[in-house]
Amino acid sequence: MDKKKILFITNVDWFFVSHRMPIGLEALKKGYEVHLAAKFTGKEEYLISNGIKVHNIDFQRCGMSFYFSLISFLNILRIIRKIKPDLIHAITIKPVIFGGIAARIYNKASFVASISGLGYVFISKNFKARLSKILVVLSYKLALSNKKMKVIFQNNFDKNTISKICNLNNCNSLLIKGSGVDLNFYKPKKDNLESNIILFASRLLISKGIIEFIESAKNLNSKGYKFLVVGKIDIENPDCISKDDLLKYQNAGIIEYGGESNNVKDLILQSKIIVLPSYYGEGLPKILIEAAACGKPVITTDHPGCRDSIIPNKTGLLIPVKDSSSLTSAIEKLFKSKSKCIKMGAEARKFASTNFDIKEVIKKHMQIYNKLSR
Repeated sequence: MDKKKILFITNVDWFFVSHRMPIGLEALKKGYEVHLAAKFTGKEEYLISNGIKVHNIDFQRCGMSFYFSLISFLNILRIIRKIKPDLIHAITIKPVIFGGIAARIYNKASFVASISGLGYVFISKNFKARLSKILVVLSYKLALSNKKMKVIFQNNFDKNTISKICNLNNCNSLLIKGSGVDLNFYKPKKDNLESNIILFASRLLISKGIIEFIESAKNLNSKGYKFLVVGKIDIENPDCISKDDLLKYQNAGIIEYGGESNNVKDLILQSKIIVLPSYYGEGLPKILIEAAACGKPVITTDHPGCRDSIIPNKTGLLIPVKDSSSLTSAIEKLFKSKSKCIKMGAEARKFASTNFDIKEVIKKHMQIYNKLSR
């Protein structure tokens, strides 16, 4: 009997490795033939060595150029017809739209869509973004109309928004909170309670709140706190802070930039507070669920995805978006109370154990795959 085939589609290979690799490996264990279509950024050998078959697609990650979008779509359709998958699992906006439409044309595979945030066009108020939103909405309606389909959301705001647009119901949609975290790997340590480190670990996008973080660092520059920034400078994204600006703030002693890191867990454990003042179209930020698993209090925004990652005033603090003064006050509030940080950290670990366990996330995905690939 031939193996059932799953084709994952993501923008870039590193995103699959960081957010979906455990699911892909479990699918291999369960006897599926696993393929990944994504833009190669250097992770292809690692993926191949783990048994995943890879296919390069040069996604244009930012913007909606008709020519590049058409090329990406045709490449996806070509790969689907070549592989003949039983199930297609597309993750993030463009893969979901292109993959969903291609799956309708191919019409022989079940389709799983993971909506990990609604992105820039659903939060921006400028004219260009509003026009783009109209196109994206129409595309979602077309992509998410497959007969044999499941749409996975990470927060209720996204679920309600897209369900209304596409007339989804509880039979073809469900909520899974984030991509999960290994609770045996990300776990608390009690040897760093006196840390003065405030950690921002994310892509260094303006809409992730990096400017507000830097402004708070300026406000608290004389307090002896260490504002540590770690993450990718995403030069393809016009929303990214420039390396020159980042180094300017580092040279002024306002922040410390640690570059990209392959060991975020240790950085979390070395920190006192994890901060993500995002107003990006988040799904459920991975850094926040990793922080919770490590028993660290967080400060984040009252914004879809971010607010779903904490229990306000119990595992962390919520602040308004684009409000560096509120962030400054929240940081001072936590630093003034060691007992509050310890209590929030303990509650955060409990919250992560109940809601973000990677084993449960994998289990739910396998149930979806098994049901749709019959």
